[in-house]
Amino acid sequence: MQSMQGFFHTENYMDLIYECAVKFILLEQYEYKFIVSKNRKTWEIILTFCDSDFFHLAGLHHLTDISIPRNRKETLKNIIEKKKITDSLLYRSRFFTNPEPDKDIKSRIEELRFLEEYLDTDNIIRIYSTKNMKYLHSYITADYIIESQFKGSQDIVYIFLKQREENPDAYCVTSFFKKDTVTYSGDSLYWMLKEKISSNDCITLYQHPNYKRTSS
Repeated sequence: MQSMQGFFHTENYMDLIYECAVKFILLEQYEYKFIVSKNRKTWEIILTFCDSDFFHLAGLHHLTDISIPRNRKETLKNIIEKKKITDSLLYRSRFFTNPEPDKDIKSRIEELRFLEEYLDTDNIIRIYSTKNMKYLHSYITADYIIESQFKGSQDIVYIFLKQREENPDAYCVTSFFKKDTVTYSGDSLYWMLKEKISSNDCITLYQHPNYKRTSS
């Protein structure tokens, strides 16, 4: 785990991509365990985070008209060092703002600062499975879609989860943006349990009243 100390200085507060990167680095120390249910069957979803996720999650792949490093494993480093990927550089792209929410990179980065809050909230609205559904209006490949809104925010966001190719037992956040006029859905699932796990702690964020943990 990398520490925020030494990264987050006063002059960086207005740099949105920097703030996103620092918070994502902190998020990497956790994984989330979701237990969901449908038709009396329950199963587990493990959500993890790694450096190479950030490039696509922040929508940087859409900014094809500016010169930014494309090595996904180095993206966070390039942002934290404040040399190769900065707000001022991103603003030069004509694709940085867009009236379509899933393509508006500025809006995505603004909300990405609060990804942890959207995952931690007990006000997660819905979770859908897309494995047996052909859902329209999207080019995004995902196995699950979460709708979430945390207390104090007026925004609802979509969080798309996809199974990791290198680790089929875990999932990553593959896309993330504000809900607008286009609706995304799938097979509705029920939340049974939501835990946030680190190397030395496990926090229960939500537990359905009828869910009983099984002994290990």
